[in-house]
Amino acid sequence: MSNAFLKHASILLSIALFACHANAKTVAEAPAKGVLWEVKSATNTAYLFGSIHLAKASFYPLPQKVQKAYQQADTVAVELDATNREAVVKAMPLLTYATPDKLQNHLQPATWQTLQKMTGPAAERFQPLKPAMVATGLLVGTFARQGYDPVQGIDIHFIVRAKKDKKSIVELETMEYQAQILGGLSDEEGDAMLSQTLESLSNGEAIRDTNQLIAAWKDGNAEKVVSMLQAEANKNPGSKKIMERLLDERNPAMADKIVELMAAGKHVLVVVGAGHIAGTNSISDLLKQRGLQVRQIK
Repeated sequence: MSNAFLKHASILLSIALFACHANAKTVAEAPAKGVLWEVKSATNTAYLFGSIHLAKASFYPLPQKVQKAYQQADTVAVELDATNREAVVKAMPLLTYATPDKLQNHLQPATWQTLQKMTGPAAERFQPLKPAMVATGLLVGTFARQGYDPVQGIDIHFIVRAKKDKKSIVELETMEYQAQILGGLSDEEGDAMLSQTLESLSNGEAIRDTNQLIAAWKDGNAEKVVSMLQAEANKNPGSKKIMERLLDERNPAMADKIVELMAAGKHVLVVVGAGHIAGTNSISDLLKQRGLQVRQIK
């Protein structure tokens, strides 16, 4: 298994857990404000920054408020370290089918035919991958054609920077855990995720949605980010169930770990997908329920 493949797979895994419907098209360039929250206990202060997993070099430098949050931190907490090669090796069997099983066996005929129509002979190269990885791969390809790069992603930026500055890096989850979520989708859920992705790519809805999603993040509009993800989840029961698994069900454990880090006296900058940050059952909401003071810094 090549280093290039492992790096790509780890990035795909991280991206897939931001927003499954995401796509991208060039939007008007403006300084990125991002979505930053301050979290206070009786004895400590932490910062919570919403990440997007693909970005452009033009998104940097990030605003001064984010720079200050990073500078005061001795610890950077992320969903996972997508640069960890060994973790990718361990996770990949959860995201692929063992020969002779293959993707086509787990999709509705119409979904497979649509994938073939959209990708041509390249569809055969997807056969070893589970639907969540195929959907994410298609989206990443579209992002790349619009100038977005996983290497420029906000979480990767802070992981690389923290290692250079010798700050501690804490993973709120593991790559294996995230792979279990994506690879553990039922055939019905996986087919729904892939077919919805194919439809949104075909009709242009993904481009329109993500233009707005990225613009909202860049403008620091947490409420709009939340409303867009909620609208996506409410399209149909399948979308709602998948979004619950990818966002809501993961937030409590991440919130608990942030509380533990703060109680241990760590000065933390938490960088997680923007979909986890605001709204009902989000990390910020759960931290409030745990007695912490939480406010967005605009």
